[in-house]
Amino acid sequence: MLTQRMSVLAQKLSGFVCLRDKSLLLIQVRAYGVDHEIRQHEWREKEANPKRSTLNDNSKKPETTLWFSTEAPKEHDFALTNIKNWYEYQILKLKKKNQKFMPQRYEILGANLATAHFIVHRGGRVRFKDSSFWIDSDKDLPNTYDPYYILEAIDVNGFDLRYEGLSNLCNLTNLQWLSMKNCKNIDDWGLDKISAEFPELEYFDISGCEKVTERGLEALYRMINLKKLIVTNHNKSAAFELTCMMLEDCMPGLICEILEPLEISKE
Repeated sequence: MLTQRMSVLAQKLSGFVCLRDKSLLLIQVRAYGVDHEIRQHEWREKEANPKRSTLNDNSKKPETTLWFSTEAPKEHDFALTNIKNWYEYQILKLKKKNQKFMPQRYEILGANLATAHFIVHRGGRVRFKDSSFWIDSDKDLPNTYDPYYILEAIDVNGFDLRYEGLSNLCNLTNLQWLSMKNCKNIDDWGLDKISAEFPELEYFDISGCEKVTERGLEALYRMINLKKLIVTNHNKSAAFELTCMMLEDCMPGLICEILEPLEISKE
């Protein structure tokens, strides 16, 4: 199985090793952008609020008929275990809702400041271009669009960032530094989205992300300018280390720092 997975990865990466013109690699990148996230938001809203049949919505239906769901109600079990599971599920739904993409925020602030507000408001910090200062408070951010605020670095160390929240990090064309250290909910699907969104990233720290495996690392070949990658091999997998080595081979200048569980990076 390991040999088969590595051969598949080798086929993916071998096509990029011989290309010296990095502009050709950008053809392979599926950049999402704000427009994509807006379409996804509209689709999710439509799915969450399906149209219900009402009177006069179909001329073929008799107007004296009331249309309602014939599905039998679910049986409720008030055991303590079920109540606990229900409560945890409601908390999870609330967290995901709190991180969902808001097109109105991007229309008012633009991509850079909208992302900055999203990150800082939830305990992260950001740094803008031509500045050496990190901002970790909403009070230090403008509430209107300002083209001079261009995000260059984002730090969400230990932040409860979920896949839904990644939609708020889009269209950041100048982002070079990203730390998602100890983000427990970042997984392989999240890495696939991040790699397609930020092909120009130079520094990427995902150490402490327990759900990241070699399957997610395979998607990072899109980041053609990546110079530093910090990861944690939680499962002590040989395939994980081999994937990092192959990324270094196909991306000149990349250095992968592989940490053991509970080990702290030197940086």
